[in-house]
Amino acid sequence: MQRDVSPDHAAVLHLLSAVLIAGRTAPYLTDDDPDFLGLEVESETMSSGEALLIRIASDLWTAQRTVSLTDVVRRLDAASFTRVVEALRLARGHTPLLAAEAPEQGLAA
Repeated sequence: MQRDVSPDHAAVLHLLSAVLIAGRTAPYLTDDDPDFLGLEVESETMSSGEALLIRIASDLWTAQRTVSLTDVVRRLDAASFTRVVEALRLARGHTPLLAAEAPEQGLAA
């Protein structure tokens, strides 16, 4: 039986289950709070982009504001950046956009 999770929890799980890092993050995900201390140690041997996904997930969970938008925009590859945008939508209680639904001409005014 799957339990309901808060939008923040869904967003964090979405980030931490990215194919790029899922194998390494799974042991730190429980039914309750993710083990961010363990994830921080695990991230020490990850690439900078993988470690940034961990930091972004932690920041969403703790609201400590430790990740800058500049890092998100400049340091993530396209797939990871998309994953972060999807997580942000989940945190706001929305479903992620499918590629076919995404606007092609930038932001609406």
